Amino acid sequence: MQFRSFYALLLASAVTGAAHADIVNLKCVQTGADEYKLTYTLTGNTKSVAVLASAEANSVPTSAPLRTVSENTVTIHAGKPHERMYFYLKADTGEVSEVSIRHLPLEGTPNFRDLGGYKTTDGRTVRWGLLYRSGVLTYLTPEDYKYLSGLGIRVVCDFRTKEEAQAAAETWIPGSSAEQISLPIGAKPKEPGQEPTVRQSFDPNATPEQMRKAMSSTYGTFAFYSAEQYAAVFQQLKNDHLPLLYHCTAGKDRTGVFSALVLLTLGVPEETVLADYALTNEYLGANMNSEAMKKMMAASGASNLNAMKNLTPEQQKVMMVADPEYLRATLRQINEKYGSFDNYRRTVLHVSDADAAQLRERLTER
Repeated sequence: MQFRSFYALLLASAVTGAAHADIVNLKCVQTGADEYKLTYTLTGNTKSVAVLASAEANSVPTSAPLRTVSENTVTIHAGKPHERMYFYLKADTGEVSEVSIRHLPLEGTPNFRDLGGYKTTDGRTVRWGLLYRSGVLTYLTPEDYKYLSGLGIRVVCDFRTKEEAQAAAETWIPGSSAEQISLPIGAKPKEPGQEPTVRQSFDPNATPEQMRKAMSSTYGTFAFYSAEQYAAVFQQLKNDHLPLLYHCTAGKDRTGVFSALVLLTLGVPEETVLADYALTNEYLGANMNSEAMKKMMAASGASNLNAMKNLTPEQQKVMMVADPEYLRATLRQINEKYGSFDNYRRTVLHVSDADAAQLRERLTER
């Protein structure tokens, strides 16, 4: 399966606006320390857009536009190094759309992302700068700390096990008042079969296809056996402890499942959720010999690293790739067991309809 084309296609639709939006397919990529490339499509009677920039999310600046353009691509210089920037495109018809980079340019962790900008089924947009997902934070650099200090993150939720935390101890931004919460997923179960781990699929005698099925099966149980940990993160969101960051080691499996749960709660379509999950392939990849992957594997602990080394390259790829079918298996099992995601949300995550409505009001905008 061509994962790059899969999520490229889906994310193109994920960031489009409502049916009568003037600015659609909006995307922002950082191309230099203070340089950004914005791409978009103008629809209807829209002929031009004024581009404004701010270091604050969800707040249209009152300053003069940096540029007014009629093209569908513009390169903008804004901000300074280590400063997160948000861009506001004001159409000549009056509509204003906000965009920022999804992938944050950090040296010490390659899969740090913002969940902002995704469209919901009712035409709202997930706010930028409030929900972040990542892999292990052990290798953050002083330059990374400078960048992250401007995000105002209040809570850091860590899904790693005790073994992983010991293998790669983390230090958050020095002097930060952010609360760091350990919510281990994948630890050794108290009883046989109690909690799933991806390591259960590390069978050197299995074919890649058998391992793929095992991964789908393991993923499908995350939402049930790890519900207590996921519910605890939702409690932080309900308590308005934002911005919030959650992460595991690679930022793919445990983090990927929670990302799906929170995006679905906000009303983001399933195909968009699957596309966000698959982005890990772009930022982390599945090549065991890459520097990013070597660090991720070292941080996973000796037992996981040794188990992975016993696999063939084809088997390793099955374990490390962000295959949307793995996540789809989770959503399928939720529907089979609870009848719908909303029933699961209410029953297992303890997020009532009133809670969900409040989260949508807080975390999305028209």
